[in-house]
Amino acid sequence: MRRGSRFPNDQAEVVFADIIVEQLERFTEDERIDVLAEIVHLCGDPAGKHPLRAPLSGWNTLDVLSGHYRVVYKATISEGVGLLEVLCIGPRSDSEVYDMAVGAVKTGCLSEDEVTQLWEALGLLDVVTEEVGLEGWDYRPAPAPEGMRRAAVAAGLIDQDTADLLAKDELEAAMASGWGSEGPDPERALVAALERARGSADFSARKIIEVRQDTRCGVLMIRARSNCVRRAGHPGPHRSA
Repeated sequence: MRRGSRFPNDQAEVVFADIIVEQLERFTEDERIDVLAEIVHLCGDPAGKHPLRAPLSGWNTLDVLSGHYRVVYKATISEGVGLLEVLCIGPRSDSEVYDMAVGAVKTGCLSEDEVTQLWEALGLLDVVTEEVGLEGWDYRPAPAPEGMRRAAVAAGLIDQDTADLLAKDELEAAMASGWGSEGPDPERALVAALERARGSADFSARKIIEVRQDTRCGVLMIRARSNCVRRAGHPGPHRSA
């Protein structure tokens, strides 16, 4: 993308080559958060300042960690949807990061079976979404199986409308921990369900359920091959689950 170009609505699908997830695991917690936050910011300024030449034409770099490291990435738009592919991170000195990037491209590190969605990467790196400037609650997961939903409702743990907005693992948590001394406790069940989701430590369970009822973004994500489940008009990265 040329300097000054932007993604549609400043939104993009963000995917990582598996190699960069492994690289980030070697950094400290604060360093990982700093790097990931800078990558998230690329959704609003994807063109960057350091376009690369052959054999890395089309790729760009992002300075991170006070300029001591660079992230190699590519920003494109396909069928009106932004895509940010993040390849690797390495020291800025001695062109080490470029040698690493060339090797990664040649070995197909961004092939279908060797990429990780941003949200999955956050979980693998044990980084809370809010720490990198993202909203951790503005998505709607795929609902739990119908039989589970019916069972939770029949047990008096969750009402039907709420059950329809919970994922399988969330509903399992509700069914396991939603009991008080006098039997089913719907408030306890809902809190237990949402504690399974990655997000801020403090939250209003009822507010989250209200947010999940909002209209979804629905943009078809290029690499995930699924529709974005975040709220319509969300900033930054799309989300597949």
